[in-house]
Amino acid sequence: MTAVKETESFARAVVAQQEINRITHGDEESDEKRLPMEWGVIASEHMGHLLGALRTDDDQAIEKELLHVAGPLVELWNSIKNQTRETYLYTCGSCHRKLSLQPGVLRCPLCEGMLTSEGQ
Repeated sequence: MTAVKETESFARAVVAQQEINRITHGDEESDEKRLPMEWGVIASEHMGHLLGALRTDDDQAIEKELLHVAGPLVELWNSIKNQTRETYLYTCGSCHRKLSLQPGVLRCPLCEGMLTSEGQ
């Protein structure tokens, strides 16, 4: 499987895990209002479980916990994006990706290349 297909597969699995988490543990209204710190704490708790799975070398548990870490990280990303009033469109000079980020960001969070602002 190519890296792009693996990444797409992982992204689909993370989105599915998010949906499962929200159905099983969530409350749509309160989840939308969670602060970034709360999502970070949830992801951190699951990181401990992931480390435990890695120590036992249990591939199935590793995959499960990896998704349990990634789901809250995506929620954290969404929380930051939704709670930020001002964002700017940037283009990375190195990887050429277009990203919507808070004002004043100088480097690409993906490759560390220099960003050029395209405004709001």
